[in-house]
Amino acid sequence: MSDNVIALPRHRPSAKSTRRDALVVRVHGWKHVAAALTSAREASRAVTLLAPPGSTYTGGVGFWAAIERRRQELFADVDAELIVDCDGAPGHVMAALRVGLKHLIFDGNDAARTRLTDIVAKHGASLRQRPAAALDLIHEKDPLRACRQRMAAQA
Repeated sequence: MSDNVIALPRHRPSAKSTRRDALVVRVHGWKHVAAALTSAREASRAVTLLAPPGSTYTGGVGFWAAIERRRQELFADVDAELIVDCDGAPGHVMAALRVGLKHLIFDGNDAARTRLTDIVAKHGASLRQRPAAALDLIHEKDPLRACRQRMAAQA
């Protein structure tokens, strides 16, 4: 297989997983992030904020870096992490590292993954598996209420 060919996503057990106790919430923007973090703060729970698949194509790494900075400023007391999905684009992983993002998903080919693994580690970052979202906020009219309900259900 050529290094330029991107393989279909598959399970990679060597990648780090999310914390077992954290609620995984798929977020699509700041309103969703704030709702998930507010409910996590209220419930004293950990939360994993999961950007949509291929989110670096649509929002760009700058968008997610701005969300991460704002999260750290306004919700520093909440046990949370943001995982940004770079799909199969190694260039997006590199761009994400340049803007300071630390938890990334890469579903590209094994040759690219091998090259990226060392680079990511040198930045103090990690490549993750794509976890299943426990709650996707895309169609929720009231994201805060949806997060509160899910936190209460999993307490």
